[in-house]
Amino acid sequence: MMIRKTMRIEEAMKEKPAIACLLEKEGVDFCCGGHQILEEALGEKGIDVDSFIKKLNEMEDTSEDLDWTSGIHMETEELIDFIVQRFHRKEEELLEEVDRYLRKILKVHYLRHGEELGEIYQTFLQLKGELNLHFAKEEKEVFPHIKKDPKKIQELEDEHEEAGKLLQQLEELSQGFTTPDDVCATYELAYEKLHELVDDIHLHIFLENSVLFQREDIHEKAY
Repeated sequence: MMIRKTMRIEEAMKEKPAIACLLEKEGVDFCCGGHQILEEALGEKGIDVDSFIKKLNEMEDTSEDLDWTSGIHMETEELIDFIVQRFHRKEEELLEEVDRYLRKILKVHYLRHGEELGEIYQTFLQLKGELNLHFAKEEKEVFPHIKKDPKKIQELEDEHEEAGKLLQQLEELSQGFTTPDDVCATYELAYEKLHELVDDIHLHIFLENSVLFQREDIHEKAY
């Protein structure tokens, strides 16, 4: 199926998951904003709609090479386990890794870059705290009973929205994860890992908001 400008972003992502990299590059929100129509989202970014849709259709489909795309087609229980093992566990490790690197470069580069690093670190700590609480809530309270009580989905989506705002702040504060010219390799590694974390969370939220939370076997219990 061809990607059309009248599709919702989430529909295009499910059809060709590999387009995530291009959407990410252009700042098109596919995690919390997956419900938006492509044409509208692209227009808001000032992107030429027809040429961009053409680019999406012409790009090589490498979806099978991406380790997260199999989740789109999993049964609900399998998808939940996949989200926990692939995303929660990985992001917990990344959160700790980024924390160590940011604390290190904050001390080393404080005199020259303390102001911007301080803002980044404070925002990161807020994200870290909220995500750790969110993961525990999903694993212990919501996911085990999601088919019996889907009403908490809205709470999770609201928390995703707040996380998305923090991710956007981190990208802006880091100038798109671009390091200053006068920094060390550890500084560059910290930004690289922070970028990896942000990208991973975007995919994570997409799989929950646009795949898991839309499953019929969950919502049929709500009526």
